[in-house]
Amino acid sequence: MTKISKVLVLLGVCLLLVTGCSTAPAAVAPIGTASGIGDLPTFLPTPTANGIAHGSADSPAMSYPGSPVIVQLATGHVTVEVDGPALPADTKLNAVQVACTFTITLRDSDTTVPLAVSQFDVLDHTGGIHPLTLAPSTTVAAKVDPHQTVTLKLSATLPSGEGLIRYHPTADAVVAAWDYVAETD
Repeated sequence: MTKISKVLVLLGVCLLLVTGCSTAPAAVAPIGTASGIGDLPTFLPTPTANGIAHGSADSPAMSYPGSPVIVQLATGHVTVEVDGPALPADTKLNAVQVACTFTITLRDSDTTVPLAVSQFDVLDHTGGIHPLTLAPSTTVAAKVDPHQTVTLKLSATLPSGEGLIRYHPTADAVVAAWDYVAETD
């Protein structure tokens, strides 16, 4: 290698160090901080002004477990939160079917809200719809009175994978859904 070639290589390396040569994509800029899980990536929808999703028959809300939804009903509103799924401790690794339990809390209503287990179901990743049943030793109130908190534990054996737990206070309209993952891998 000639002396000029060595100088050119050295200048090229210096130029790369100064200007950067990375072809890696730019980091996703955070849009805010979520309690306990770090920064949220920019590809997620921007939270509403008060941070809680709102759903109705005309505009259903999409959420995730642990994130409440204020549901607008014909007579008022109620806040609904879904947690889960909880899986039994003895669930086998890579199980095809998973016994799932969801905890559903209804609170902060400004009207009396009729309540039935049949108002909740699961739409799995294959398009199958699964009814939920009361978990053992659980009862359900027939209604949620204003400012009352009611908690249900509902369960079903579901295909391993993703799905939506849906709330439809009337038979003709889903007003909110929570995305979940039930996997054992």
